[in-house]
Amino acid sequence: MKIASTSGTELEPTDFHEDEAPERGQDRKFNNSLSRGFDILRAFKPGAGPMGNGELSVATGIPRATVTRLTHTLTELGYLRHVKSEGKFEPTEAILALGYAVVSNMPVRQVVRDPMLRLAMGHDVTVALAARDRSSMIIVDAFNASSLSSLHLEVGSRVPIATTAVGRAFLAGLEEREREFFLELLKTKLGEERWNEIRPRIEDAIEQVRLRGYCYVEDEWCHGMRAVGAPLISTSGQSLKAALCGAPSFVVTREKLEGELGPQLAHMCRQLSPLLR
Repeated sequence: MKIASTSGTELEPTDFHEDEAPERGQDRKFNNSLSRGFDILRAFKPGAGPMGNGELSVATGIPRATVTRLTHTLTELGYLRHVKSEGKFEPTEAILALGYAVVSNMPVRQVVRDPMLRLAMGHDVTVALAARDRSSMIIVDAFNASSLSSLHLEVGSRVPIATTAVGRAFLAGLEEREREFFLELLKTKLGEERWNEIRPRIEDAIEQVRLRGYCYVEDEWCHGMRAVGAPLISTSGQSLKAALCGAPSFVVTREKLEGELGPQLAHMCRQLSPLLR
């Protein structure tokens, strides 16, 4: 099953799952070794520390013998460091160069930075911009008010699609056929029982975006947190991201988020849309 995406590429179910190393035997141009190398790098999570070959094998589903060859290669290339005292590996600073090349060449960040900063500092909230990465939304820019120690997002942070305002805003921004594709994949990932619980809230969020330009989510991804999310769609339709504005419940009321910050966030996204490519 394939479907055209807002980025102009084709999506497959394997694009969605974070913990799979897909075997795309039918695509003669697809290099499985390269794909698996990236799966190894993706297995390292913020704050999780070094990982051994066995742990990486479990995390990626790649056979341990293959993992051993991949970690050796990535170490030789300078992307992994062998922590000899633990017999494990950790990413090196060299990976930052890859990420920096992306964010520094992302025009949307230059367009949204000033409006995001004003909104965050003016209301003591966190404002962030996110893009889809498999089954997550990855933060590509963020501004955190200093008092929000319990909600601190950084570039590279990941949040789930299904249970966050920014993820649901992303789903709302998709064309219907592509959205149904993602909803089916979420159903597979979450399981029938969990999906039956979450789907009505996702559908309600999509309807909120349709009616007022943003959606509201509270106490789902993180207890005690409130947020609104709005899609940011280029006029060409080829680029879709989403923005969020949120804070702990003791900092901002639902009334303020829905009555003031949500409309401001939606207005910001509408105003910036013609400037995107």
